[in-house]
Amino acid sequence: MPVQVQAVAAAVNEVAGLLAAHDEPLELADGLVHRCGELLGAGAVGVLVEDARQRLQLLASTSGTAEELELFQLEADEGPCRDSHRTGAHVECADAADLARRWPGLAPVAARRGVVALHAEPLVVAGRTIGALGVFREREGALDAVERDVLRAMASLGAVGITQLERVAAGLRVQEQLQRALDSRVVLEQAKGVLAERHGISPEEAFTRLRTTARTARRRLHDVAREVVGGAPDGDAAA
Repeated sequence: MPVQVQAVAAAVNEVAGLLAAHDEPLELADGLVHRCGELLGAGAVGVLVEDARQRLQLLASTSGTAEELELFQLEADEGPCRDSHRTGAHVECADAADLARRWPGLAPVAARRGVVALHAEPLVVAGRTIGALGVFREREGALDAVERDVLRAMASLGAVGITQLERVAAGLRVQEQLQRALDSRVVLEQAKGVLAERHGISPEEAFTRLRTTARTARRRLHDVAREVVGGAPDGDAAA
């Protein structure tokens, strides 16, 4: 299905709204990957960013598939996001055969998840690549020109947005604030596990509950997650 101009405009407005209303990269990154997935017809999207030691870490993902593929790339040091971060260029893999040829270790992981096409766009700020946005699709084929433009625009918006948030936040350097966001993600994963076990739901459903609670109460996602990990009952943190 072709990318619709109205959908692109709505996605950009939402991510821009997150930038204006929140001061944490985790919230911005979550909005970025979900809107990107909707626009490009991909159920799995993830974003990697450099930590304080300039090592790539997973900041946000739309699903367990995206999380597994991104984490594998970090552990095995191979894959489209790794390559995009190294080169500062768009990386595209349109079919399973090309995937197996270029990244033989990643190929069986992708196949198990039903992913056959992978695309990555670098996050570039002031000429420096600070991460990569990865899109993983269950149908073969290259991105068309419009889709490439959309992916590039979302990556640019994410890179600029994350950097701007850091500069606003108490004068902290980009790397320091990103490290805080990465640390927050650890707490978020723990909270997802607590809610998943408590209610017998999937990690994705648990995350949706946490995010909804945070937005409804106009609170930081990290603060809500921390309370859940600390043992807060559902009524006080996440329903």
